[in-house]
Amino acid sequence: MGRAAACVYWLPLLCPAQQNKLAVRPPQMVSIKQGGTAVESLRVEVLDGFHVNSDKPKDEFLIPLRLTWMGGPLEAKSISYPKPEEVKVGGDLLNVFTGAFDIKTEFHSPSTAPVGSAAMTGKLRYQACNSSMCFRPATIDIKVPVTIE
Repeated sequence: MGRAAACVYWLPLLCPAQQNKLAVRPPQMVSIKQGGTAVESLRVEVLDGFHVNSDKPKDEFLIPLRLTWMGGPLEAKSISYPKPEEVKVGGDLLNVFTGAFDIKTEFHSPSTAPVGSAAMTGKLRYQACNSSMCFRPATIDIKVPVTIE
């Protein structure tokens, strides 16, 4: 069996380039009053030896870390990323995130939002790299439980 065939058959074991280099802790419940605001912190952890491009990479061809919200009863007013690290990879200085960090979203509840339990859904898109190569971009689905009072 060739390596390509092995990658298809034994993907999780033999092809670490295809595995996630980033993990997201399950989000905490967001409690918010109708017409109010709340901040949700999404805890992200990049595996040791890897980095992800920041939300504002220096090179236009690099894929930025991007959190987008698509559905739910709340409005995402702002998304705040941490300050990136500047690291030298090859001959380039890159803006990246490593280790554990938080992405904060300020949510607003419309005054007409239905009271009760709901969820916000989103996606976290990233491209992980190590000191010698970048891996295929990946997307993680995010679901934040919400209680509107």
